[in-house]
Amino acid sequence: MLFAAIYTTRGSLPEEAGKRVLQLFTNWTPPRGWEMKAHYAFADGSGGIAIAEAGSAAAIYEAHIPWEAFFEFKTVPLLDITESVPIGQKVYAWRDSVR
Repeated sequence: MLFAAIYTTRGSLPEEAGKRVLQLFTNWTPPRGWEMKAHYAFADGSGGIAIAEAGSAAAIYEAHIPWEAFFEFKTVPLLDITESVPIGQKVYAWRDSVR
């Protein structure tokens, strides 16, 4: 499953915590069943967004847990727009048919 993990800092990170995050990240290996597709930092320093693919909720949890002391996560499944539009059209047609 493809998903977006949007993460924001827990308050303002003190300088030492910021250094620790960088140290951890440069030594981190993603867990089995979790593949990074893209990763962007927010330019204002408040966090970032990772687009990844995972085979299970356990893999997502294992990928996020090292960072829980520093960041809050919102994880959202992603659907290609070419798949979502026909689904939306189908659902709206069904809703319009119910009287």
